[in-house]
Order: sequence, then structure tokens, then C-alpha cells
Amino acid sequence: MKIIILIAFGGFIMGLTSCTKKYELGALMDKSTLKYTITPSSANPNDIVLTSLTPNVTPVWVTPSGQSQRIQDTINLPFPGSYKFVYGVESDGGFVQADTSLVIINTLDQHAVSTPMWTNLTGGFGKSKTWVLDLDANGKSKFFGGPIYFAGTGWEWDAGWSGNSWICPALDYGTMTFDLIGNANFKSNNKAIASLGSATGTFMLYASTNQLQTYGAEVIHDATQGPNVANWNAKMPIQSLTDSTMQLIAVENASSWLIYNYVSQDYYNTH
Repeated sequence: MKIIILIAFGGFIMGLTSCTKKYELGALMDKSTLKYTITPSSANPNDIVLTSLTPNVTPVWVTPSGQSQRIQDTINLPFPGSYKFVYGVESDGGFVQADTSLVIINTLDQHAVSTPMWTNLTGGFGKSKTWVLDLDANGKSKFFGGPIYFAGTGWEWDAGWSGNSWICPALDYGTMTFDLIGNANFKSNNKAIASLGSATGTFMLYASTNQLQTYGAEVIHDATQGPNVANWNAKMPIQSLTDSTMQLIAVENASSWLIYNYVSQDYYNTH
């Protein structure tokens, strides 16, 4: 009985051995053999057309907008700047990647910045709009109950500025201007905060998530409540935005924030 078992087991081992196959990877491609093009569209220089010309491989593009595995793809870059692209392929020999390609964009994509939010904030393509905090040196607000509302999880408080000057003093807080002249440009003159003063930079409006972010300069604000804000250059949720009014949420922490109320300078001057 023992001999039969051993023979059967040994035969099973021999059967497994005889069925074993060897798999070998092909030769790894040399990156000099990769063929591809990265070119601006003839219809729109802000549309960058990616085309893989290497046969029998799966392309892997690394772009400013993320990865793509399409044979041909188009990436829209709305703003001027220098952008990096990398082309690679998956083949039988493994993954191989070409050197980084640098694409320089010199134009602003008019179509991408012509939605109502962009127009309300900036005045439109090729234009600019200036905004002020809704409080003047005489303690008057032109549209809102005051320059700052207080809010948190599940609550919002319009304290009103009249009789509540502890919120922030009656001052000329300066101006801030958003424009779409050649780029998404931003400049501010924070008169209430000497360390900020006049500064210039750029901005980005995230219309899909109702957020605004500035770079190189901060939106105008006060020196009373303002220091409680965690980061003035973080993405700021937009509570409301019309042609003449804007409310930006400045986050203190996860459960508390400030709502800064602005009006356009044109509205301020005519009301």
C-alpha cells in the first residue's frame, strides 16, 4: 500500500514538472526608438495634441492634467506658462519612457474663461474688474449688512457693522483687481495691513467647485479678524458671486470661518 502511494505521488510530481512552461519578456525597447508628437492644435494653440506613433505598444502620457493611455489625446491648457509632458510605452519588454518635453503656451484661451463666473469676477476676456471690501472710512456698507459675517458648521451670523465696530474699524481697505488681459492676473492694495501693501500675482478660478485662489498677493482684508485665517492663499470657497457682489469664505479651522463681503468698485461708486 505504501509503495502504491509513493508511486502515484511521484507520478503526480512528474506530471506537474512536464507541464511547466517558461515565459520570457521581450527585449526592452530603447527610448530612442519611441515615436510620438506633441503639437499645438491649428484651431486653438491652447489645445495640445498628443499622438503616439510607436507601433504595437500601449502609450502612457504624463500631462499637467494627469495620465492618459490614448493613442491620440488633446489636453487644454487655458493659461500661458511652461508645461511638462512625458511620453512612455508599455511593451512586451516592459515600460520605457522618453525624455521630458517642455511645451510653452503664450496665449490665454478665450473660450475657457468666458463662463458667467469668470465674467462676473473679471469683467470678461481682455478686461478687468476692481473690488472693494463692503465698508468705507465712514463705516458705511453699500450692499451687505457689514464687511464680515461669522459662520461655522450649521450656523451663520450677520452681526451688522453699525454698533459693532469691534468687527473691524471703519477704514479704506484698498482695492483688488482681477483681469484676463494676457493671463489671469491679480493685484491688490491692502491698505489696512502695511506688511502686505501693494502686490501683484495671478489667480485661478475653479468654477466646478466654486473656489478662488490667488498667488503672489492676498485678497484685501482687515487686521482684526484677518489674522485668525489659516492661509490667505489657500483655495477660498465662493459663497456668492454676481456682477457686482462677491462673498469669499476665509477658513479659520474645520468648524469656523469668516465670510468676507465685497462689492465691485463700480457698484460702490454708484450707490
